[in-house]
Amino acid sequence: MSQSVNTSSDPSREYEEIHQAFEKIKQRHRDDLGEKDVRYIKKIRRNSRIFEVIGRSLIHILPGPFALIGVPFLFLHRNLEAIEIGHNVLHGQYDCFDEIPQFHAKNFRWKSPIDETSWRQEHNAVHHVHTNVYEKDPDLNHGFLRVNSQVPHTKLHYFQVPIYLFFLYPFMLYNFNAQNLGTVDKFRARFFPQGNKGYAVLDEALRLSKSESNKRHNRAVWRVWAKEYVFFPLLALLTGFGVVKVFLANLLADIMNSYWIALTIQATHFTEPLQPDDAIKNKGKWYISQLDSSVNFKGNRWQSILWGHLNYQVEHHLFPDIPAHRYPDMALEVQAVCKQFNLPYKSNPSWGAAIKKFVGAMWVYSFKNPSVADKTAFLDNASFIEKESTNAK
Repeated sequence: MSQSVNTSSDPSREYEEIHQAFEKIKQRHRDDLGEKDVRYIKKIRRNSRIFEVIGRSLIHILPGPFALIGVPFLFLHRNLEAIEIGHNVLHGQYDCFDEIPQFHAKNFRWKSPIDETSWRQEHNAVHHVHTNVYEKDPDLNHGFLRVNSQVPHTKLHYFQVPIYLFFLYPFMLYNFNAQNLGTVDKFRARFFPQGNKGYAVLDEALRLSKSESNKRHNRAVWRVWAKEYVFFPLLALLTGFGVVKVFLANLLADIMNSYWIALTIQATHFTEPLQPDDAIKNKGKWYISQLDSSVNFKGNRWQSILWGHLNYQVEHHLFPDIPAHRYPDMALEVQAVCKQFNLPYKSNPSWGAAIKKFVGAMWVYSFKNPSVADKTAFLDNASFIEKESTNAK
Protein backbone atom coordinates (compact mmCIF):
# COMPACT_ATOMS: atom_id res chain seq x y z
CA MET A 1 0.00 0.00 0.00
CA SER A 2 1.18 3.53 -0.63
CA GLN A 3 -0.06 6.18 1.72
CA SER A 4 2.04 8.84 -0.03
CA VAL A 5 2.24 12.16 1.74
CA ASN A 6 4.97 14.69 2.36
CA THR A 7 6.64 13.95 5.65
CA SER A 8 6.79 16.80 8.14
CA SER A 9 7.38 17.41 11.82
CA ASP A 10 3.63 17.14 12.36
CA PRO A 11 2.05 14.46 10.10
CA SER A 12 -1.36 14.83 11.75
CA ARG A 13 -1.43 18.50 10.72
CA GLU A 14 -0.72 17.60 7.11
CA TYR A 15 -3.43 14.95 7.09
CA GLU A 16 -5.85 17.59 8.32
CA GLU A 17 -4.69 19.98 5.58
CA ILE A 18 -5.35 17.27 2.99
CA HIS A 19 -8.75 16.64 4.53
CA GLN A 20 -9.66 20.32 4.37
CA ALA A 21 -8.37 20.69 0.79
CA PHE A 22 -10.69 17.97 -0.49
CA GLU A 23 -13.57 19.15 1.70
CA LYS A 24 -13.26 22.60 0.08
CA ILE A 25 -13.62 21.07 -3.38
CA LYS A 26 -16.68 19.13 -2.26
CA GLN A 27 -18.29 22.10 -0.54
CA ARG A 28 -17.61 24.38 -3.50
CA HIS A 29 -19.59 22.09 -5.78
CA ARG A 30 -22.33 21.48 -3.22
CA ASP A 31 -22.84 25.23 -2.96
CA ASP A 32 -23.06 25.41 -6.76
CA LEU A 33 -25.73 22.70 -7.13
CA GLY A 34 -28.78 24.01 -8.88
CA GLU A 35 -30.97 24.09 -11.97
CA LYS A 36 -28.20 22.95 -14.34
CA ASP A 37 -27.93 19.66 -12.45
CA VAL A 38 -31.69 19.14 -12.63
CA ARG A 39 -31.67 19.91 -16.36
CA TYR A 40 -28.79 17.49 -16.87
CA ILE A 41 -30.43 14.42 -15.30
CA LYS A 42 -33.76 15.19 -17.00
CA LYS A 43 -31.98 15.47 -20.34
CA ILE A 44 -30.25 12.13 -19.85
CA ARG A 45 -33.58 10.47 -19.03
CA ARG A 46 -35.21 12.12 -22.07
CA ASN A 47 -32.43 10.94 -24.37
CA SER A 48 -32.64 7.46 -22.84
CA ARG A 49 -36.33 7.26 -23.72
CA ILE A 50 -35.69 8.53 -27.25
CA PHE A 51 -33.04 5.85 -27.77
CA GLU A 52 -35.46 3.23 -26.47
CA VAL A 53 -38.23 4.25 -28.85
CA ILE A 54 -35.86 4.30 -31.83
CA GLY A 55 -34.23 1.00 -30.89
CA ARG A 56 -37.39 -0.95 -30.21
CA SER A 57 -39.12 0.45 -33.31
CA LEU A 58 -36.23 -0.55 -35.58
CA ILE A 59 -35.98 -4.00 -33.98
CA HIS A 60 -39.70 -4.62 -34.48
CA ILE A 61 -40.16 -3.15 -37.94
CA LEU A 62 -36.98 -4.07 -39.83
CA PRO A 63 -36.89 -7.58 -41.28
CA GLY A 64 -34.47 -10.34 -40.29
CA PRO A 65 -30.86 -9.33 -39.61
CA PHE A 66 -31.63 -5.68 -40.46
CA ALA A 67 -33.26 -5.50 -37.02
CA LEU A 68 -29.75 -5.45 -35.60
CA ILE A 69 -29.62 -1.77 -36.57
CA GLY A 70 -31.88 -1.09 -33.59
CA VAL A 71 -29.70 -2.93 -31.06
CA PRO A 72 -27.16 -0.10 -30.52
CA PHE A 73 -30.01 2.30 -29.71
CA LEU A 74 -31.53 -0.15 -27.25
CA PHE A 75 -28.08 -0.65 -25.73
CA LEU A 76 -27.73 3.12 -25.27
CA HIS A 77 -31.05 3.19 -23.44
CA ARG A 78 -30.17 0.26 -21.19
CA ASN A 79 -26.71 1.63 -20.50
CA LEU A 80 -27.79 5.18 -19.62
CA GLU A 81 -30.45 3.81 -17.29
CA ALA A 82 -28.00 1.45 -15.59
CA ILE A 83 -25.02 3.69 -14.83
CA GLU A 84 -25.35 7.36 -15.77
CA ILE A 85 -28.83 7.45 -14.22
CA GLY A 86 -29.29 4.43 -11.94
CA HIS A 87 -25.86 4.10 -10.36
CA ASN A 88 -25.46 7.83 -9.79
CA VAL A 89 -29.01 8.44 -8.55
CA LEU A 90 -28.71 5.58 -6.04
CA HIS A 91 -25.63 7.32 -4.63
CA GLY A 92 -27.95 10.14 -3.58
CA GLN A 93 -26.44 12.58 -6.05
CA TYR A 94 -29.81 14.21 -6.70
CA ASP A 95 -31.45 13.79 -3.29
CA CYS A 96 -31.24 17.51 -2.49
CA PHE A 97 -33.52 18.54 -5.36
CA ASP A 98 -37.13 18.56 -4.15
CA GLU A 99 -38.45 19.15 -7.68
CA ILE A 100 -37.28 15.74 -8.96
CA PRO A 101 -38.33 13.18 -6.30
CA GLN A 102 -38.22 10.46 -8.97
CA PHE A 103 -34.43 10.83 -8.91
CA HIS A 104 -34.09 10.50 -5.13
CA ALA A 105 -32.22 7.36 -4.07
CA LYS A 106 -34.99 5.96 -1.88
CA ASN A 107 -37.68 6.51 -4.53
CA PHE A 108 -35.74 5.33 -7.55
CA ARG A 109 -36.55 2.07 -9.31
CA TRP A 110 -33.69 0.72 -11.40
CA LYS A 111 -34.27 -0.48 -14.95
CA SER A 112 -31.66 -3.14 -14.16
CA PRO A 113 -32.01 -6.56 -12.48
CA ILE A 114 -30.52 -5.32 -9.19
CA ASP A 115 -32.27 -4.86 -5.84
CA GLU A 116 -31.84 -1.18 -4.95
CA THR A 117 -31.93 -1.48 -1.14
CA SER A 118 -29.32 -4.21 -0.82
CA TRP A 119 -27.14 -2.50 -3.43
CA ARG A 120 -27.14 0.77 -1.48
CA GLN A 121 -26.20 -1.10 1.69
CA GLU A 122 -23.36 -3.04 0.07
CA HIS A 123 -22.07 -0.39 -2.32
CA ASN A 124 -22.61 2.95 -0.58
CA ALA A 125 -22.22 1.94 3.05
CA VAL A 126 -19.48 -0.70 2.74
CA HIS A 127 -17.51 -0.50 -0.52
CA HIS A 128 -17.22 3.30 -0.55
CA VAL A 129 -16.17 3.34 3.11
CA HIS A 130 -13.70 0.42 3.13
CA THR A 131 -12.42 0.68 -0.44
CA ASN A 132 -9.81 -2.00 -1.25
CA VAL A 133 -9.58 -3.08 2.40
CA TYR A 134 -8.85 -6.80 2.71
CA GLU A 135 -11.89 -8.84 3.83
CA LYS A 136 -13.98 -5.66 4.19
CA ASP A 137 -14.54 -4.40 0.65
CA PRO A 138 -17.03 -6.71 -1.13
CA ASP A 139 -16.24 -5.13 -4.50
CA LEU A 140 -12.60 -6.17 -4.21
CA ASN A 141 -13.45 -9.79 -5.04
CA HIS A 142 -16.63 -10.03 -7.10
CA GLY A 143 -17.80 -13.61 -6.82
CA PHE A 144 -14.70 -15.76 -6.37
CA LEU A 145 -12.23 -13.45 -8.16
CA ARG A 146 -8.64 -13.39 -6.89
CA VAL A 147 -6.61 -10.24 -7.65
CA ASN A 148 -4.14 -10.18 -4.78
CA SER A 149 -1.83 -12.73 -3.21
CA GLN A 150 -3.51 -12.64 0.22
CA VAL A 151 -6.65 -14.42 -1.00
CA PRO A 152 -6.20 -18.20 -0.58
CA HIS A 153 -5.77 -19.89 -3.95
CA THR A 154 -8.15 -22.62 -5.13
CA LYS A 155 -8.23 -24.74 -8.28
CA LEU A 156 -11.10 -22.63 -9.58
CA HIS A 157 -8.82 -19.59 -9.74
CA TYR A 158 -6.74 -21.21 -12.49
CA PHE A 159 -9.75 -20.68 -14.77
CA GLN A 160 -10.92 -17.29 -13.53
CA VAL A 161 -9.94 -15.37 -16.69
CA PRO A 162 -12.05 -17.41 -19.17
CA ILE A 163 -14.85 -17.94 -16.63
CA TYR A 164 -15.23 -14.21 -15.99
CA LEU A 165 -14.66 -13.00 -19.55
CA PHE A 166 -16.89 -15.54 -21.29
CA PHE A 167 -19.45 -16.70 -18.73
CA LEU A 168 -19.87 -14.14 -15.92
CA TYR A 169 -19.32 -10.76 -17.59
CA PRO A 170 -22.00 -11.34 -20.28
CA PHE A 171 -24.52 -11.49 -17.41
CA MET A 172 -22.74 -9.24 -14.91
CA LEU A 173 -25.85 -7.26 -14.00
CA TYR A 174 -27.59 -10.46 -12.94
CA ASN A 175 -24.70 -11.37 -10.63
CA PHE A 176 -24.83 -8.30 -8.38
CA ASN A 177 -27.69 -9.60 -6.25
CA ALA A 178 -25.68 -12.71 -5.34
CA GLN A 179 -23.09 -10.41 -3.78
CA ASN A 180 -25.42 -7.81 -2.32
CA LEU A 181 -27.72 -10.40 -0.74
CA GLY A 182 -24.92 -12.69 0.47
CA THR A 183 -25.69 -15.68 -1.76
CA VAL A 184 -22.11 -15.90 -3.03
CA ASP A 185 -20.88 -16.11 0.59
CA LYS A 186 -22.74 -19.40 0.93
CA PHE A 187 -21.18 -20.70 -2.31
CA ARG A 188 -17.63 -19.99 -1.12
CA ALA A 189 -18.35 -21.38 2.34
CA ARG A 190 -19.52 -24.64 0.78
CA PHE A 191 -17.02 -25.17 -2.03
CA PHE A 192 -13.79 -23.37 -1.08
CA PRO A 193 -11.37 -25.23 1.25
CA GLN A 194 -10.97 -22.14 3.46
CA GLY A 195 -14.48 -20.86 2.93
CA ASN A 196 -14.74 -17.09 2.84
CA LYS A 197 -11.21 -16.43 4.03
CA GLY A 198 -9.87 -13.50 2.02
CA TYR A 199 -13.32 -12.29 0.99
CA ALA A 200 -15.67 -9.71 2.48
CA VAL A 201 -18.95 -11.24 3.62
CA LEU A 202 -22.34 -9.68 4.20
CA ASP A 203 -22.83 -8.35 7.72
CA GLU A 204 -25.06 -10.70 9.70
CA ALA A 205 -27.24 -7.77 10.72
CA LEU A 206 -28.08 -7.23 7.05
CA ARG A 207 -28.57 -10.87 6.11
CA LEU A 208 -32.13 -11.68 5.09
CA SER A 209 -34.06 -14.91 5.31
CA LYS A 210 -33.80 -17.17 2.28
CA SER A 211 -37.37 -16.42 1.27
CA GLU A 212 -36.93 -12.64 1.52
CA SER A 213 -33.61 -12.79 -0.33
CA ASN A 214 -35.17 -14.82 -3.14
CA LYS A 215 -38.13 -12.43 -3.24
CA ARG A 216 -35.91 -9.39 -3.71
CA HIS A 217 -33.77 -11.09 -6.34
CA ASN A 218 -36.74 -12.42 -8.31
CA ARG A 219 -38.54 -9.09 -8.19
CA ALA A 220 -35.49 -7.26 -9.55
CA VAL A 221 -34.82 -9.80 -12.29
CA TRP A 222 -38.38 -10.35 -13.42
CA ARG A 223 -39.11 -6.66 -13.91
CA VAL A 224 -36.42 -6.79 -16.64
CA TRP A 225 -37.29 -10.21 -18.03
CA ALA A 226 -41.01 -9.44 -18.14
CA LYS A 227 -40.33 -6.41 -20.32
CA GLU A 228 -37.47 -7.68 -22.50
CA TYR A 229 -38.34 -11.35 -22.92
CA VAL A 230 -42.11 -11.50 -22.42
CA PHE A 231 -43.90 -8.24 -23.24
CA PHE A 232 -42.00 -7.07 -26.33
CA PRO A 233 -41.59 -10.54 -27.89
CA LEU A 234 -45.31 -11.14 -27.25
CA LEU A 235 -46.11 -7.76 -28.81
CA ALA A 236 -44.04 -8.77 -31.85
CA LEU A 237 -45.90 -12.08 -32.04
CA LEU A 238 -49.31 -10.40 -31.92
CA THR A 239 -48.38 -7.80 -34.53
CA GLY A 240 -46.60 -10.25 -36.84
CA PHE A 241 -43.12 -8.76 -36.63
CA GLY A 242 -41.17 -11.84 -35.48
CA VAL A 243 -40.97 -13.00 -31.89
CA VAL A 244 -37.57 -14.73 -32.20
CA LYS A 245 -35.98 -11.68 -33.83
CA VAL A 246 -37.13 -9.39 -31.01
CA PHE A 247 -36.16 -11.85 -28.28
CA LEU A 248 -32.63 -12.29 -29.65
CA ALA A 249 -32.12 -8.55 -30.27
CA ASN A 250 -33.15 -7.76 -26.70
CA LEU A 251 -30.83 -10.48 -25.43
CA LEU A 252 -27.93 -9.06 -27.43
CA ALA A 253 -28.52 -5.56 -26.01
CA ASP A 254 -28.68 -7.09 -22.51
CA ILE A 255 -25.35 -8.89 -22.97
CA MET A 256 -23.70 -5.79 -24.45
CA ASN A 257 -24.89 -3.75 -21.46
CA SER A 258 -23.48 -6.26 -18.95
CA TYR A 259 -20.13 -6.48 -20.75
CA TRP A 260 -19.84 -2.70 -20.98
CA ILE A 261 -20.54 -2.20 -17.28
CA ALA A 262 -18.30 -5.07 -16.17
CA LEU A 263 -15.34 -3.81 -18.17
CA THR A 264 -15.94 -0.24 -16.99
CA ILE A 265 -16.21 -1.02 -13.29
CA GLN A 266 -13.50 -3.61 -12.96
CA ALA A 267 -10.90 -1.72 -14.98
CA THR A 268 -10.96 1.01 -12.34
CA HIS A 269 -10.87 -1.10 -9.17
CA PHE A 270 -9.05 -4.39 -9.16
CA THR A 271 -5.53 -3.32 -10.07
CA GLU A 272 -4.81 -1.07 -7.12
CA PRO A 273 -3.05 -1.81 -3.78
CA LEU A 274 -4.82 -3.06 -0.67
CA GLN A 275 -5.52 -0.38 1.90
CA PRO A 276 -5.14 -0.18 5.72
CA ASP A 277 -8.34 -0.99 7.56
CA ASP A 278 -7.86 1.93 9.95
CA ALA A 279 -7.84 4.65 7.26
CA ILE A 280 -11.46 5.46 8.10
CA LYS A 281 -10.35 6.69 11.54
CA ASN A 282 -8.62 9.71 10.00
CA LYS A 283 -10.37 11.67 7.25
CA GLY A 284 -7.11 12.80 5.66
CA LYS A 285 -5.82 9.23 5.52
CA TRP A 286 -9.17 8.09 4.17
CA TYR A 287 -8.94 10.54 1.28
CA ILE A 288 -5.44 9.26 0.52
CA SER A 289 -6.68 5.66 0.62
CA GLN A 290 -9.30 6.57 -2.00
CA LEU A 291 -6.58 8.00 -4.23
CA ASP A 292 -4.52 4.84 -3.75
CA SER A 293 -7.52 2.60 -4.44
CA SER A 294 -8.71 4.14 -7.68
CA VAL A 295 -7.44 4.70 -11.20
CA ASN A 296 -9.11 6.68 -13.97
CA PHE A 297 -8.98 6.16 -17.69
CA LYS A 298 -9.19 8.92 -20.26
CA GLY A 299 -12.10 9.66 -22.57
CA ASN A 300 -14.07 12.60 -23.92
CA ARG A 301 -17.28 14.04 -22.47
CA TRP A 302 -19.79 11.91 -24.37
CA GLN A 303 -17.79 8.74 -23.75
CA SER A 304 -17.76 9.58 -20.05
CA ILE A 305 -21.56 9.72 -20.09
CA LEU A 306 -21.68 6.19 -21.54
CA TRP A 307 -19.30 5.05 -18.79
CA GLY A 308 -21.50 6.68 -16.16
CA HIS A 309 -18.51 8.97 -15.52
CA LEU A 310 -16.91 5.97 -13.80
CA ASN A 311 -13.80 6.60 -15.87
CA TYR A 312 -13.36 9.35 -13.25
CA GLN A 313 -13.14 6.70 -10.56
CA VAL A 314 -10.77 8.84 -8.45
CA GLU A 315 -13.29 11.65 -8.24
CA HIS A 316 -16.16 9.22 -7.73
CA HIS A 317 -14.47 7.65 -4.72
CA LEU A 318 -13.59 11.03 -3.25
CA PHE A 319 -17.04 12.56 -3.83
CA PRO A 320 -19.61 9.77 -4.44
CA ASP A 321 -22.65 11.93 -3.63
CA ILE A 322 -21.77 14.82 -5.98
CA PRO A 323 -23.49 14.62 -9.42
CA ALA A 324 -21.09 12.69 -11.60
CA HIS A 325 -21.36 14.98 -14.62
CA ARG A 326 -19.25 17.42 -12.57
CA TYR A 327 -16.30 15.02 -12.30
CA PRO A 328 -14.40 16.22 -15.41
CA ASP A 329 -14.24 19.71 -13.90
CA MET A 330 -13.54 18.44 -10.39
CA ALA A 331 -10.66 16.36 -11.74
CA LEU A 332 -8.62 19.49 -12.42
CA GLU A 333 -9.10 20.63 -8.82
CA VAL A 334 -8.25 17.18 -7.45
CA GLN A 335 -5.07 17.03 -9.52
CA ALA A 336 -4.02 20.43 -8.14
CA VAL A 337 -4.39 19.15 -4.56
CA CYS A 338 -2.51 15.96 -5.41
CA LYS A 339 0.33 18.00 -6.88
CA GLN A 340 0.39 20.28 -3.82
CA PHE A 341 0.71 17.40 -1.35
CA ASN A 342 2.65 14.98 -3.58
CA LEU A 343 -0.23 12.50 -3.64
CA PRO A 344 -0.87 9.83 -6.31
CA TYR A 345 -3.33 10.60 -9.08
CA LYS A 346 -3.53 7.67 -11.46
CA SER A 347 -5.06 7.54 -14.90
CA ASN A 348 -4.75 5.04 -17.72
CA PRO A 349 -4.31 6.61 -21.16
CA SER A 350 -7.36 4.77 -22.54
CA TRP A 351 -10.12 2.31 -21.70
CA GLY A 352 -8.25 -0.36 -23.64
CA ALA A 353 -5.14 0.17 -21.52
CA ALA A 354 -7.22 -0.04 -18.34
CA ILE A 355 -8.85 -3.30 -19.47
CA LYS A 356 -5.47 -4.77 -20.43
CA LYS A 357 -4.12 -3.93 -16.99
CA PHE A 358 -6.91 -5.50 -14.96
CA VAL A 359 -7.12 -8.62 -17.17
CA GLY A 360 -3.36 -8.89 -16.62
CA ALA A 361 -3.96 -8.80 -12.87
CA MET A 362 -6.64 -11.48 -13.20
CA TRP A 363 -4.16 -13.65 -15.14
CA VAL A 364 -1.24 -13.12 -12.77
CA TYR A 365 -3.26 -13.99 -9.66
CA SER A 366 -4.99 -16.96 -11.26
CA PHE A 367 -1.78 -18.80 -10.35
CA LYS A 368 -1.01 -19.77 -6.79
CA ASN A 369 2.52 -18.35 -6.83
CA PRO A 370 2.90 -15.83 -9.66
CA SER A 371 6.38 -15.60 -11.08
CA VAL A 372 8.60 -12.71 -10.10
CA ALA A 373 8.75 -11.68 -13.76
CA ASP A 374 4.94 -11.50 -14.04
CA LYS A 375 4.63 -9.50 -10.84
CA THR A 376 7.44 -7.17 -11.84
CA ALA A 377 5.88 -6.50 -15.23
CA PHE A 378 2.54 -5.75 -13.59
CA LEU A 379 4.02 -3.44 -10.95
CA ASP A 380 6.18 -1.64 -13.51
CA ASN A 381 3.06 -0.97 -15.55
CA ALA A 382 1.25 0.41 -12.49
CA SER A 383 4.23 2.60 -11.61
CA PHE A 384 4.35 3.99 -15.16
CA ILE A 385 0.69 4.90 -15.03
CA GLU A 386 1.11 6.67 -11.71
CA LYS A 387 4.07 8.74 -12.94
CA GLU A 388 2.29 9.67 -16.14
CA SER A 389 -0.90 10.76 -14.43
CA THR A 390 0.74 12.72 -11.64
CA ASN A 391 1.92 15.18 -14.28
CA ALA A 392 -1.46 15.32 -16.03
CA LYS A 393 -2.97 18.73 -16.57
